[in-house]
Amino acid sequence: MHVRKIFMFSLFGASTAVYANTPTATPLVVESSTQLSSDDLKTLKKLAEKEKLAEYSGSLGTAPLNKTVSSTGATLEETPAGPQAFIFWTQTLSNGFYYEGRLYGKYNMRTQNPAFPDVPPSAENNPNGFKGVIKLGYNFHVTDIYDITPYLRLEAGKDMSLVYADTNGDYIHSTNYAILPGFKQTFKMTPLLTPYIDIYGGVSQVSLTGVMTQGTAANQIQDAEVQQLQLTTEFGFAFKISEHQAIIPYMQFIYNANNPDSTAAASYANGGFNISSLTSSQQVYAIKYAYSW
Repeated sequence: MHVRKIFMFSLFGASTAVYANTPTATPLVVESSTQLSSDDLKTLKKLAEKEKLAEYSGSLGTAPLNKTVSSTGATLEETPAGPQAFIFWTQTLSNGFYYEGRLYGKYNMRTQNPAFPDVPPSAENNPNGFKGVIKLGYNFHVTDIYDITPYLRLEAGKDMSLVYADTNGDYIHSTNYAILPGFKQTFKMTPLLTPYIDIYGGVSQVSLTGVMTQGTAANQIQDAEVQQLQLTTEFGFAFKISEHQAIIPYMQFIYNANNPDSTAAASYANGGFNISSLTSSQQVYAIKYAYSW
């Protein structure tokens, strides 16, 4: 019994001595004074952009997930009615929202317009055409190599749909407005080569103004309307030629179904513009240059 008391007393004393000798000071925290210079920040920014562009296919509207990519450039399109070109500015934001603006210019040649096959070829120097386009959409990353980008395309143009003039003083000018929903499918097969299919279609309202020197309304300014149903299928691929640059050749198949009003459908002898309701088709060949960052 006495041995147990002595043992407990010794243990208590040892514990008290250890606790008394334990330091109670707060550990010292050392703060780093290292700061990045402006050159260091620029280098890090360049590395981040390089990494982002390495993931970007060069196909417009398909930025890497959670990254913002901006692009600008120009395109030349060869159409049956004459060559046309446009400049563009586009962004795919980090939240997937996509928008693009385009400004078109067209040289209307002395040729027949396949969208209006019953109007004879123009025999005079035609005015140039102009058009503005806005595209709004969203980029869905379905898989690592497959994106879908649905969008709404809005157009407004002057003398882009139809122009006509002859040596007698007859002429037709046009103004068009279009609402064309569509979707783009992008196949990111390799880091340098990205094929895509872009399909869009909808309604275009074409307003015609002109004068005919023959028929019941000779030498009178006539106004008419043509409602068009359009469908365009575009096949192309983005080929990256550098970190920032891509060349995008493509081909379009365009179909138009015309629904002219009575004035537009009437023959020239009856004071109209001789627009038929035939469905027409045409092919467009183009090449696009894009610079991205």
